[in-house]
Amino acid sequence: MEQHLHLQPPRPQRRPVPAPAKPHPSVAAASHPALSPFIVRVDALLKSRPLREVPEAVAGLLAGLARVEGLLAPHQRRPGDDGYRRHLLHRDPRGRYTLMALVWRPGQGTPVHGHSAWCSVAVHTGHPTVARYDYEPGYGALPTGAHCCYPGEVAWEQPGVSRPHRIYNAARDVAITLHCYGRDLASDPCAINLPV
Repeated sequence: MEQHLHLQPPRPQRRPVPAPAKPHPSVAAASHPALSPFIVRVDALLKSRPLREVPEAVAGLLAGLARVEGLLAPHQRRPGDDGYRRHLLHRDPRGRYTLMALVWRPGQGTPVHGHSAWCSVAVHTGHPTVARYDYEPGYGALPTGAHCCYPGEVAWEQPGVSRPHRIYNAARDVAITLHCYGRDLASDPCAINLPV
């Protein structure tokens, strides 16, 4: 499948999200109340939209979630010492998607990769960089550019390796990104990445 990386600029400011009357049943009690309406909306998108349109629509929802103050508990903001750290925020009970917060210390990043399922990403804090590539059989990943992202920016991709990417934190401060992947990754979060 063809893969595209789309970036949208951040929206101007964070806004508080009112707490829902009743949390979504699959959200842990310690989770922020803003996760419940996000989950309800993603569930509705998966029922009403063609799968090809889902990543962009979910990215729009992630943009709002990324602007929520206090979204992550302190333990969900902790970086790893030997590489970026993933924190599970939600696993769809039907296995259709997984929401994670990825925490990046300065200098941490991914190898060049594609994805085994659709992906939507929003920058929560910091300034991670996305490097983009074209994949050419026989030649590998050829760089096409890099973009330093800002809080609120979003990106989305279709599955495949034809247009791989790499995310890394070249800034001086910790960066946190929110990732929604179109498959169940609770038991094996690395299964989403297809090395190039």
